[in-house]
Amino acid sequence: MRTMIAVVAVFGVLTTASCREARASRASDISATGIFGGAVVNVSPASCAGRATLSQGSAHVKDSCFTGDTNIVLCTDVTNASPVRCAPSAGSLMVDGTGSDVIAYARMR
Repeated sequence: MRTMIAVVAVFGVLTTASCREARASRASDISATGIFGGAVVNVSPASCAGRATLSQGSAHVKDSCFTGDTNIVLCTDVTNASPVRCAPSAGSLMVDGTGSDVIAYARMR
């Protein structure tokens, strides 16, 4: 009986210790805690992002973060609800849309 009480007590202590609230020292810190202890969190910020203003419906963004045509790029027209075409290539991004709309883009890793 004492062994069973000891096992339950140890399990209770471990559960309580692993479910504590994680506190971040900065707003940009990300942490996680699970029932079996800490969890590994990997965050890769989108370092290749920005806005491009179209000139006669197109823009050419030159940036070395674009490494080829297999890059995944998200683009959205922030001016109007219009379709946008983004085509990455090595060192640049071609953006096609409507008129002089502003296009937000981000390369995902």
